[in-house]
Amino acid sequence: MSRPTAADPTVTSPLAIVGSGVIGALSALTAAQLGLKVLWFGPAEVDRTDGADARNYALSPATVGLLKRLGVWSALEANSCTVTRMEVFSGASRVDLTASDSGVEFLSAMVTHRNLLDVLEQALKFRAPVTRVPVRPNYLEALPDRVRLGVDGKTFDAQLVLGADGARSWVRGQAGILWGQRDYSQNAIVAAFHTEFPHGGVAAQWFDRGDILALLPLADPQQVSMVWSSSRVDLLAPDLNATIADQIADRTAMRFGRLRLVGSLTSSPLRMLLTDELTAPRIALLGDAAHTVHPLAGYGLNLGIQDLLCLENIWKEYRSDPGNGSALAAYRRQRLRRIKTVQWSLDLLQRWVVQPHPTLQRLSQLGMRVVANTGLLRQLLIRQAIGPS
Repeated sequence: MSRPTAADPTVTSPLAIVGSGVIGALSALTAAQLGLKVLWFGPAEVDRTDGADARNYALSPATVGLLKRLGVWSALEANSCTVTRMEVFSGASRVDLTASDSGVEFLSAMVTHRNLLDVLEQALKFRAPVTRVPVRPNYLEALPDRVRLGVDGKTFDAQLVLGADGARSWVRGQAGILWGQRDYSQNAIVAAFHTEFPHGGVAAQWFDRGDILALLPLADPQQVSMVWSSSRVDLLAPDLNATIADQIADRTAMRFGRLRLVGSLTSSPLRMLLTDELTAPRIALLGDAAHTVHPLAGYGLNLGIQDLLCLENIWKEYRSDPGNGSALAAYRRQRLRRIKTVQWSLDLLQRWVVQPHPTLQRLSQLGMRVVANTGLLRQLLIRQAIGPS
């Protein structure tokens, strides 16, 4: 791509956000509420083929709190499902985690990707400080006091560029931030089922035979979302749609009765993405551009929103120049270690629950029985279940 010339007209802004997904939209809305002028780059999501439209998010109470402050939760609430209890199974052992055990209103709230993004995009149409540029930039240059972005010969200057453009982040590559990944040798099989019995707002998870299987309640009282993390290659067979409902009903001991597949299955490989840094001069990464985690705890989106909440507080202090060195240093200091802690803690948990050795499996089940009978340990797990901080 050609570099814009000095003669090109330039649009200036305190903040430019690259990425048109949920994190990008939330970042734009949050910054606009603070009064920052925002350039939001990225094409609208249309007809995605990676299964994103079928994805469901378990939003932590902190995430719901942000959506309320932004004035968009009321448009989401009617199509959400509040989770007040989680049942965790390992062999013959079971732990129940309830919101009331820890004095919180709910553990999480389930919403669909499509509904969440539609509501955010609709809200942004009425936020004057946000200018939508419906393409990704093709040029980026960090200067001492700004970043220059180019799109088809036109230039845009911003004091700070946010890379909210996902695990294959273009901004991360342009900034020269090194990254790596751990391959879990598992795929996440995602599907929705109609259930024989109402789910009652209960989320259930099974650690079984090296797999991690979760059924999460949706707004329809007889519909659940499945996330099945497994290394079994037969789960990728094209005829799995015909047998999946019976397989899941059997593996969950008919917890929600007989199941019927709604729509079709989607599958994606599971990897943990790690970056050396969260920042470069005048550039910051957040969300999947900075980190991904195993889905066993539902932390993915919530961890990215914690990045945004941290940036929101920093922007309040550095409103005149949100991209200066002190602001970026504060973001790195507050988030980098916390992100690594969450990533490696979940990695350790994943390794523990998928191990095949019978002795270790018995120890895991014994540990669950101890948790089930110890109120303080249950409260600790609930604090972890309702989202990272």
